[in-house]
Amino acid sequence: MGMTRILITGASGFTGRHACARFAASGWEVVAVTSGRSGDATEAEAASPPAAGPGGAVEWRRCDLTDREQVRRLCLETSPHALLHLAGQNAVDRSWQDPVQTVSANAMATMHLLEAMRENGGDGRMLVVGSMLGSLSGGTAHPYAFSKKLQVTSALAWHRWYGLQVLVAEPSNLVGPGRSGGLCGKLARWTAEAERSGGIFSPARVRPFRLSSLREQRDYLDVRDAVDAYETLLRAGEAGSTYALESGRMRSIGEIKEQFERLSGVRLDWEIGDADSPSPEPRDATAIRALGWQPRIPFERSLSEALEEERAIAGRRKGTAG
Repeated sequence: MGMTRILITGASGFTGRHACARFAASGWEVVAVTSGRSGDATEAEAASPPAAGPGGAVEWRRCDLTDREQVRRLCLETSPHALLHLAGQNAVDRSWQDPVQTVSANAMATMHLLEAMRENGGDGRMLVVGSMLGSLSGGTAHPYAFSKKLQVTSALAWHRWYGLQVLVAEPSNLVGPGRSGGLCGKLARWTAEAERSGGIFSPARVRPFRLSSLREQRDYLDVRDAVDAYETLLRAGEAGSTYALESGRMRSIGEIKEQFERLSGVRLDWEIGDADSPSPEPRDATAIRALGWQPRIPFERSLSEALEEERAIAGRRKGTAG
């Protein structure tokens, strides 16, 4: 396909770090883009960038994607053959506090990228990673869902209006090592801290983890399988299409709780709520599977490796404190 240079936004985030390593290892020339806004770095973004893989290089850039001129300069200077757009504001609670910033970070930033790619020739392949939450309740369940609905609508509109080679991926809940901000990532961090403090019977025990209920079900996909799907779509996906990425197995919160109890070296302390939130319906992922992709990493391995990483981080903190 002649694609060699890829621009990856959100490169220092949970998925972005895996994506940079994967695409570099596959021989791509990676331009890894991180936020240019002051005071906006998360703990994950403060971590050292992943090393380049064999056959590929990683060039790091900073750019405020909500600034149209910065985005235009970025695309002009790097001339990417492909774009993987992962950046954005992905916290539902934060979206309630600042809905305008959320729309700007998710929808307007996407439009700036689409326009910059169009002005730069418009012949590159672009994959915009949306959210399955954008499809729920017509995209109006909360400001985050609204922003992601606008993002996906914009991406597909630029394809229809200008013929840009834009695709959309909507992954389910991503898990695995890399310090995810989702439920499983939070549980991995909490479990590691509970082990470090000695568990439920220790005077220094951590606070119990509150689960909204044990009944709610979700689909969970390893982040590395998702990144594999992104490369598949950039190489072989149909422009103008939206692809659901699913593991194909719904899991209850109760099952996740049991998994961490089996993995933990101490007894864990919980608070269990009685929320009656509906579980989403499984989505049809046959379109991506028809391209030869399928998830490879078992859920149990995803949780185990996330917990092992958090144990290592907790151990370093303990060593520093000591």
